[in-house]
Amino acid sequence: MTTDLMAVHGRFAPRGSLGRFALAGAFNSGVFYATWAISMFLLPDVDVRILWGTFWGLTGVMAHFIHRWYTFDNHKPLAWTLPTAIPVYIGSLIGSSLTIGWLSERYPNQIEWMGIPNMMCWGVIIWLSMRIFVFQFSSSRPHASQEDQME
Repeated sequence: MTTDLMAVHGRFAPRGSLGRFALAGAFNSGVFYATWAISMFLLPDVDVRILWGTFWGLTGVMAHFIHRWYTFDNHKPLAWTLPTAIPVYIGSLIGSSLTIGWLSERYPNQIEWMGIPNMMCWGVIIWLSMRIFVFQFSSSRPHASQEDQME
């Protein structure tokens, strides 16, 4: 049963795919979004961009390890992927903080809702950057994970 489920999962969300990234990203984004929304409630005088950037950076570190283990693979050593991922996360932190600031000025009463498309757009940019530059993922390379060996 478990093997069948893993095979189906691997077929519908293969390693390196945007779908697999989105599954992991849903968890990462849920943690991020919850902490950001709670922080806006608890710290109403702090600029929304500061709160966004703070929690984006913190959950970005967590996301790196989740994507290394689940989304892509670990053929590149951590000594390569972590420092290579930092500019991607810094760029997305700055870009997403700027866009959330712009959205908060345009839609101040809907900022919680505007955070969702902002997060999703930046997620696609991060996925592409991680796939190409950080993990240098290739679907033709055999993967060492137990899940892929079962497929």
